Amino acid sequence: MIRTLAMGLVAVAGFSSLAVAAPRSTDAVRSVEASAQVDPRDGGAQIELANAYVLAGRSGDAAAVYRRALTLDNVMLETRTGDAIWSHQVARHMLARAPVLASR
Repeated sequence: MIRTLAMGLVAVAGFSSLAVAAPRSTDAVRSVEASAQVDPRDGGAQIELANAYVLAGRSGDAAAVYRRALTLDNVMLETRTGDAIWSHQVARHMLARAPVLASR
């Protein structure tokens, strides 16, 4: 099963070129947090949450959630452009490419 992410996904590129249409406001982050709490074992929802934290400047929270996503099932996700990517691939990419996240 491929899950389409509502907010898109991180492009497999450098962290500085983060290509996510994600929430930046506190209310928007809360909305993504609420979605992720519906099924905390959903790796796709955890990736969405981590991406939201990155864009909200909450790198420590983002790193923790990317690491949590690596402990969950590796799920296929669909980007806004229709490409498919694995949740573990996104999490590893973000932790490896973003020194700020990797150090947290």
